[in-house]
Amino acid sequence: MPVSLLIALFLAFGTDAILPPSPVPRGSVVPRLIEAMAEVGLVGLTALAFATLVRARVRRRGRATSGARRLFAAGSRTVGALTLGGYAWIIHGLGWPEVVRSGLGLRDAILLDEVLILLPFVLAQVAGWWGLYPGERALLARPPAGVARYLALRARQTLGMVLPAALIFSLAQDLARRWFPSTSEDPGFQMGMMAAMGALVMVLAPAFVRLSWPTRRLPDGPLRDRLERLSARFGFRHTDILVWETEGAIVNAGVTGALPWYRYVLLTDALIDGLDPHEIAAVFGHEVGHIRHRHLAFFGFFFVGSMGILTLASDLVYAHVLGGPGGPAGSTGSTVAQGATTLLLGVGYFAAIFGVLSRRFERQADVFGCRAVSCGRVDCPPHPDLYSRPDTPAVDGPLCPVGIRMFVNALENVAALNGMEPTARSWRHGSIARRVEFLEGLEGKPQAERRFQVGVSRLRIGLALGLIAGLFLAFWTGAIEHLGP
Repeated sequence: MPVSLLIALFLAFGTDAILPPSPVPRGSVVPRLIEAMAEVGLVGLTALAFATLVRARVRRRGRATSGARRLFAAGSRTVGALTLGGYAWIIHGLGWPEVVRSGLGLRDAILLDEVLILLPFVLAQVAGWWGLYPGERALLARPPAGVARYLALRARQTLGMVLPAALIFSLAQDLARRWFPSTSEDPGFQMGMMAAMGALVMVLAPAFVRLSWPTRRLPDGPLRDRLERLSARFGFRHTDILVWETEGAIVNAGVTGALPWYRYVLLTDALIDGLDPHEIAAVFGHEVGHIRHRHLAFFGFFFVGSMGILTLASDLVYAHVLGGPGGPAGSTGSTVAQGATTLLLGVGYFAAIFGVLSRRFERQADVFGCRAVSCGRVDCPPHPDLYSRPDTPAVDGPLCPVGIRMFVNALENVAALNGMEPTARSWRHGSIARRVEFLEGLEGKPQAERRFQVGVSRLRIGLALGLIAGLFLAFWTGAIEHLGP
């Protein structure tokens, strides 16, 4: 899930400007366009500088060292922060939405204005990928494809799922303003439409995958038989199991589709080539775990509910901390302060709340991946091959040591094949080393797993109540009126 794109969408469209928008004369469009493109160029040059340092270190040592990988990770984080920070300046400092709507005269356009408002962020992301490419190529044992194919692959991977959904939301809003002008700005109508569009996007997500990513059906054979037997054991329904063709550049897996009769599981070509069948089954079980625990549906609820929280927080901070439009900073200073506040609130909220939730869900899916290949006996080996034959009986019970080791091996191999340091931090997934440590701590301790599952359930319930309360307060205080472009 490309969270940076979600934050960019919030920056661009999540809240109306609390300050009245200032029309942009046509004469200032070109200078502001040049400034916006300068921000994009700065992202690309920063990325290229980090990649050059990484490549020089790899060449000096003759191999990809842990120091080179840490430097590349730091560069990636810096480029990501610069991309979002620069885009926040473009939106609020340069008044980019008004450049598009009043300067270019596209206020009443259908969808075109939203596309152009988001375009600087997309260009900055492409510039960052282009700059970092030489460093990633130097680090990987299996280098990615040529730069043009690599950029196309990253764009399809990062934008292919979220961007169509965002365009559907924007198109619905444009059509609502044109067809229902008297009710389209009502906050209740806005939230109802967002919920309806969210449900539609979740239903259509598998179609976005097939359109955005190059895939093919996993061929019939022993591996497919093994995964189909695993699916049958847990009652997991899916439309198909697909091979995600990345030309060997990505070792990963995913699942898409909230509806059981329209759902795909994806395994990249490099993952199938690099892991053994038992490890692939464990990774497949991880994706089944996301569905069994209803993570996708909860994420959808989380993002809709978060709009109320963020609009409420942004409104309160701007009105009571920054002093509102009449504050001492003046209109220009207030605009910059509002942009910085919006960025910090969005990034801080997602980093803290969504980060914790995502890491807990990831560990819950990790546990399910172990269970998918566990024999249910805490004293194994010997360990039966659960999916070698159609007549293998279903088993249940605690995680077994061999099942945990299979999934841990899969995690470690995925990290190695992707050129990742096991200790490298990931705010969405947690580091591989911490995930391995957690799973190994469950060996022979069924009660520890039960405590973990109870803790995740309490987190979900508490967060759901908080999101509902935030939406209620946003409506009650009128902050929700700032929702929407």
